[in-house]
Amino acid sequence: MICSRCGKEFNGKFCEHCGAPAPSTAAPNVAAPTPGTYPTEPMPAKKKKKPIYKRWWFYVIVVIAAIAVISSISGNKSEKIKWDDIILSEQLPEPPKKNGKINDNTAEALSVEIYKISDKQFNNYVEACKAKGFTVDSESDYSSSYDAYNAAGYKLSLGYYGSRDQMEIELEKPIEMSAITWPTSKAGKQLPAPKSTTGKFSYENDDGFSVYIGNTSKDDYNSYVKACSDKGFTVNYNKDDNFYDADNNAGWHVSIKYEGNNIMSIDIDAPSESSTAPSASEDTTKPAESKPAQSKPAKTANNDSDMVDGMHRDFKEAMDSYEEFFDEYVAFMKKYENSDNPMSMFSDYTKFMSQYSETMQKLDEWKSKDLNTKEAAYLLDVTNRINKKLLEVAE
Repeated sequence: MICSRCGKEFNGKFCEHCGAPAPSTAAPNVAAPTPGTYPTEPMPAKKKKKPIYKRWWFYVIVVIAAIAVISSISGNKSEKIKWDDIILSEQLPEPPKKNGKINDNTAEALSVEIYKISDKQFNNYVEACKAKGFTVDSESDYSSSYDAYNAAGYKLSLGYYGSRDQMEIELEKPIEMSAITWPTSKAGKQLPAPKSTTGKFSYENDDGFSVYIGNTSKDDYNSYVKACSDKGFTVNYNKDDNFYDADNNAGWHVSIKYEGNNIMSIDIDAPSESSTAPSASEDTTKPAESKPAQSKPAKTANNDSDMVDGMHRDFKEAMDSYEEFFDEYVAFMKKYENSDNPMSMFSDYTKFMSQYSETMQKLDEWKSKDLNTKEAAYLLDVTNRINKKLLEVAE
């Protein structure tokens, strides 16, 4: 029959060209044109459009909306920050935006996230902090981070994450130090005493300690590293301009770091059980005597003795696993966008989107940790590579 709307011939209840319904009875024959007139040209056929629920981007919007709802429920909501309510606000210039999130606001430390910040605003804020006096032992990296002290000893760390238009501000009050005595414990005897006797112990026991040493210049730090090396700490060593990690032949592990502002940190740990095997002359059948438990802080990623290329192994493995996931994510998204039947892949898509959200959250958590120089640089490289991969999908 002939469609009354577009003039095309079709069979069925609906015109396959324009979608118009067929008449209840067959369409009458078209009358011949009157002499001297011309037949009316039929309307051009319209391309039949897919319903919205059959389009791949419909499901993308649904999943993104769901993730946004879950994120808001989990408490990752922005808040309007009143700078006057920040306890350490006098030390810093006010940020250019007020929306963000306060993670820590005490007299000892400040940690705050500021949202919707451009790279220009971040750079301007860095300059404002410099004008406030944060120029002592400053370090800057590709316009994405800035670290410095002021004359009073406050430590500032700024970070900028362009993929999220977010700036992070962290400020720590000066470490309160006093006269200290170098330990005479087993751990203390493994190391030479530093030149300065001003410092602060974070913890101390027979199997190790952690101490900050003040009044220590960069030259003093370098001299102390050499003294530790001469003392035998040369096994599996890793070093950079500001840190030195090594073991001695007995398995003791030392981490030395120049923190800046004439402060050096020293951490030493006893050999692990796996590194000390009993000799052949020892009676291994004799029950080991119980040893009173000693209070010692749990190891963090920063004092783990297992190092790879100057980075702690758990950090390196985490970064590599995140990057591997994004390789899989980008490959899947390209396949999804080119699929003729995206609905069949929707289950896998939701799994990828959920894992994407979790991976980004874990990646952000590492950015708030105290990383060494190698780790901070590697984190930046991984983040930049991931952003480039995501741009491939967005294009």
